[in-house]
Amino acid sequence: MRNAFILSSFIWFASLSIALAGSWSTGAPLQTGRAGLGAAVLGNKIYAVGGSGILMPLGNTETYQSGMGGWRIDADLPVGLESFGIAVLNGKIYAAGGYAADTDGHPTERMWEFDPVEDDWVQGPSMPSPRSSFALVAAAGKLYAFGGTGPDAEKLFVYNPDDRQWTILEQGLTDSRDLAAIVIGQYIYVIGGGPAANPVAAVHIFDTQNASWAQGPALPSARSGHSIAVLDRKIHILGGRSGGRGMSLADHWVLDLEAKTWTEAAPLPSPRTGAAAVSLNGAIYLIGGGAGGGFFAPFTAIAETDIWRPDAKD
Repeated sequence: MRNAFILSSFIWFASLSIALAGSWSTGAPLQTGRAGLGAAVLGNKIYAVGGSGILMPLGNTETYQSGMGGWRIDADLPVGLESFGIAVLNGKIYAAGGYAADTDGHPTERMWEFDPVEDDWVQGPSMPSPRSSFALVAAAGKLYAFGGTGPDAEKLFVYNPDDRQWTILEQGLTDSRDLAAIVIGQYIYVIGGGPAANPVAAVHIFDTQNASWAQGPALPSARSGHSIAVLDRKIHILGGRSGGRGMSLADHWVLDLEAKTWTEAAPLPSPRTGAAAVSLNGAIYLIGGGAGGGFFAPFTAIAETDIWRPDAKD
């Protein structure tokens, strides 16, 4: 398969604007606190999957639905996972790569599929090679895997559910572990990441229709291990860790796609890295995570669910 990658000729210029109105509230805590977990929305439920344990990655799956009164235990992953990719496509949740409980600290290439009708995880087609600490998103009817660590981390993996095959696109992103990605229309926004001591603030935009890249307005500060969500066509970047000594962050930045500007919003209730974030019913849910990343993640993991809502408009 021949794939052409073209760097777009336009570049967005970043600017900052006044703070975005909104506030945080406390939601029901997870039954098991963890960092390095994944979260996804399927139907009207939030699924919190996997994460780091003290001794090994966890396979725990919990679900939350408004009116349920808290998180409930659901079907566990067949093997514990942390720092993996998670996405929803065609009514199924896909969990791929990451560090598995049975791989002795090495990334895995395996992918698992969750069918809510069967309420069970089954193994799907493996990625072309092992990968962890990467971003997995669903766009244009396919799964896209960006960045991370592994022998082919600089390449872009694409999964087509129609023929259940992975394709390797040669030009992905380099030095981009612990990045974050989100989909809006035909575009995939890939933000931040990089070596723990020297993360980047870059915003890369991948056009799924013509396989081209463009640059977006850089984050106001570099980071990795951050969480990402989209609400009302605005991209929210939540916490993460800075370079150097890798301090966990509590700041909250919002990219307005129309204005092409970053806006600071209400900070997180506490510094957080390795958390999961999703949007549902007009709110953003920030789930789990910890004050420390890497080796310290399981020792500082929390169970909190914090909920951000924009202020009501007059």
